[in-house]
Amino acid sequence: MPKIVIVYDSVSGNTEKMAKAVAEGASTVKGITAELLKIGTRFSVRILNEADGIILGSPSRYGLPTMEMEAFIRSAGEHTQSEKLKLKGKVGGVFGSYGWDGGDVVDKLSDVLKSWNVKVIPPMVAAVDRAGMMGVRIDEEALTKCRELGKAVAEKVAKA
Repeated sequence: MPKIVIVYDSVSGNTEKMAKAVAEGASTVKGITAELLKIGTRFSVRILNEADGIILGSPSRYGLPTMEMEAFIRSAGEHTQSEKLKLKGKVGGVFGSYGWDGGDVVDKLSDVLKSWNVKVIPPMVAAVDRAGMMGVRIDEEALTKCRELGKAVAEKVAKA
């Protein structure tokens, strides 16, 4: 059965909420399974080999992914360069949350997937706290976009 892995980090729980919405969207496509992998839990980067689709999500830290997500990216990049990971031809997507720095984290994550030869499927989802800088509150509009992202990637996987 085709599988999409959603690798994400979450500090306050907001990006985790987004990741769950992405998985919900992916699961609406018949025959697709979605697996959530939170940074900080134990899993091997080699799980990316088993995936047909890869979606990355992170809260923003000064426009960049969290340090923990950066460590995962470095590790996966090293495995990709040594050819232990074979990601060419896979599809993926990105999402992230931010409070004030413009949501550049999704561009950074997109660049990572492209460097791994993964085709990035839109929409890229960046959710912002519209009420100010008192912490990101993920609204229903952002969660709907996350579901659309999961569904879009799953539909590409299903057609492959």
